[in-house]
Amino acid sequence: MKSIKSVVFLPILLLGVMSGCKNWDNFVAPDSGIFGKVTDAENGQPLEIRQPGGGSVRFIQWDKAKYPNPGTTDIELKANGEFSATQFFAGTYKALPRDGAFLYQPADSVTVDLSNGKRAELNFKVTPFYRITANVTDSTFTYTITKPAANTTTKISQIIFMINDYDKVDESISANTSGYFINLWRQDIASNVTDASILGTPRTFTFKWSETHLPKGQYYFRVGVRTTAVAKYNYSPVVKATVR
Repeated sequence: MKSIKSVVFLPILLLGVMSGCKNWDNFVAPDSGIFGKVTDAENGQPLEIRQPGGGSVRFIQWDKAKYPNPGTTDIELKANGEFSATQFFAGTYKALPRDGAFLYQPADSVTVDLSNGKRAELNFKVTPFYRITANVTDSTFTYTITKPAANTTTKISQIIFMINDYDKVDESISANTSGYFINLWRQDIASNVTDASILGTPRTFTFKWSETHLPKGQYYFRVGVRTTAVAKYNYSPVVKATVR
């Protein structure tokens, strides 16, 4: 008889558990989305940044009644400054770009309302610390660094020259053979060297191709500039060139 009572009780128990689940699982799934881009405020051009690690857009749930101590969600920027994400809960968020080689004041953050089942677009304009143009002829970089007028505080601390055998080029990526890493050509700029002595004038840097231990041919090149403000680089666009 004891075993019969157990069998009869089990369906009742399961029914109670299922009923309890219905009471608990009554939240709307996070199905809101966000997309947009962060561009250069002065010329409207895409950013030239590292991915990952070149910056992010931070979102903060902005409902003080519900969330007196809200958490944050950071969306990583792509190499051209674009960003996107899904599975946000609907609601109001405060958002701002941050943690990159660009100027953006936290007070300039904006609010955005996200709705269930919809994607909202949100764009930002920032000012990169520096802009770099570059071209390559055989084994010589020719490059020019400029500084936006809005940047009145930073100073160049390092210039880096990078090469890769495919078109993703940053300081963490290098073409290499037999353990030789070739994107380690750096020029540290002394503290007594002013930006004015560097900016606006075409400069050159010639590397010894023999140091790469790579065959000559087509490669991808880039120049990066790091400031005293953050340990991240502004980059030139990637340049494709042939080493002969």
